[in-house]
Amino acid sequence: MINHSVLYHKIQKQFITTWANCPEYLPLDKKRFSYLEKRIWEAKFDRFIQFVQTESNLEQPNKAEILRQSKLFFEEALSYTSDQTELIFSDEMITATKDFIKKAWQFDPELANDEIFQALRNVWIMLGLQSFFGKEIAITPSLLAYSLLYPYTDNLIDNASIGKEEKINFCTRFALRLAGKPIESKSRSESRIYDLVAMIESEFDREIYPEVYHSLLAIHDAQTKSIALLSSKALLSEAETFEICIEKGATSVIADGYLVMGNLDETQFHFLYEYGAYLQILDDLQDARQDYLDGIRTCFSRKLPYRNLDKLLCKTYFMGKAFHQNLKDLYPNEISFQGLIQKSFGLLFLVSIFENQEDFSSDFILKMEKYAPFRFSYLHKRKEDLEPFRDLMLQKMKEYKDSIVKLESI
Repeated sequence: MINHSVLYHKIQKQFITTWANCPEYLPLDKKRFSYLEKRIWEAKFDRFIQFVQTESNLEQPNKAEILRQSKLFFEEALSYTSDQTELIFSDEMITATKDFIKKAWQFDPELANDEIFQALRNVWIMLGLQSFFGKEIAITPSLLAYSLLYPYTDNLIDNASIGKEEKINFCTRFALRLAGKPIESKSRSESRIYDLVAMIESEFDREIYPEVYHSLLAIHDAQTKSIALLSSKALLSEAETFEICIEKGATSVIADGYLVMGNLDETQFHFLYEYGAYLQILDDLQDARQDYLDGIRTCFSRKLPYRNLDKLLCKTYFMGKAFHQNLKDLYPNEISFQGLIQKSFGLLFLVSIFENQEDFSSDFILKMEKYAPFRFSYLHKRKEDLEPFRDLMLQKMKEYKDSIVKLESI
């Protein structure tokens, strides 16, 4: 069994050092897209959007054809390989996603669609880890419970209308419950949270799998520390802020790994730390403006009153390159997974720039647009046309929920 604490702090130190040394200038070796190349990509996007709009207006959309066209779009327009799209759109992934939605609503019929969406992000990370580590792709009790825990706890901790003292009191009770102590809940939401912990306990015996619960306490500790980011001004140093933010992401994905595997070796632990920490950096970049408005002072949002995020975005890019190189070093034979991670992070990176252009200098936006396969003006024009995707998914989720309710009432 690995020494969780020693290994964690070793990797954390390396990660922070790498971030500190990341350049603050634009990359010079990244592929640029010509005007003609952008128009070709945009034409493919237009055809796909038109198809989805047509299907969404039908009384009975052709789900099989939507899936086929989606895979083609990812391969032909976004340059995903067939191996990568096979993982994303596999029957196992789709079946498991539907199973999660069904079980989530069975657990709590009052869960809103946006809370399901919030939970699905972690579901897909854990399903991806199941596939990567050679496990069966399925919704286990622990996967269901952990993915639902953080719509409940995140929303409570990030809720600006709940006082700091009340949040700290909840965090104290929740830590005791994670440690296996019997605790009386103070609200319906808190009762649900403790039920989810019991669900994890039904799969992982505390004596046999102590690291599972150490990892859950670690993410909880990181969540509690993140309360310090809630302030009308930046009270922490930049180094303290960065450490709190990456700890939240790293511990979350490490817990994902323990709940998939039960135990982790050093290579798995190292990969999961960097995967989670970098995902958190991308999240904080994308959410910088909203975090600032909500009074959450991350290493990105705290800069907004004084300067743009040009330099921090450059550091984020080079941090991603460092993570990808480490992934290749840790798992040299997992070519498809490396490419999938790199491609997905690249798209998240460009989305962060496009959706938050007010947070960067005009000159920087013009330069960054050269690296994007689409013109930003085109994406802006097409933004409203993407609504059918969300509408179609929400419609299908509602129909699925209605069918579940109907079956259970028989």
